[in-house]
Amino acid sequence: MDIDELSLSIANKLLELNATNVVVLDIEKKSKIAKRMIICSCDDNQQTKNLANFIKEEYKDTLHCLHTDGIFKGVWIVLDFKDIIINIFTKDTRIKYNIEKLWKDNKNFIEIK
Repeated sequence: MDIDELSLSIANKLLELNATNVVVLDIEKKSKIAKRMIICSCDDNQQTKNLANFIKEEYKDTLHCLHTDGIFKGVWIVLDFKDIIINIFTKDTRIKYNIEKLWKDNKNFIEIK
């Protein structure tokens, strides 16, 4: 699977698991830390934790998780898979930090619905 197929696979899996407002950003030309960023929202911190753990387990044969942050509180969880970074927010936290604004001029912004 190439990076785009893998990113879309993860995004669709997040949707299947009831994440909302799922977006995939191509950040390769703007960042040295990753090629794609996936952002999604959840209803509460337990759902964010469940999604993060599920994604790590579901894709463990395809992706190696280099770092995880935010699992304890669960309001903003970051999964770093080197080329793909996944941000899983509670709805209120996503609104508060609005990290999409950092990439607002990104022409490779895909909203998955």
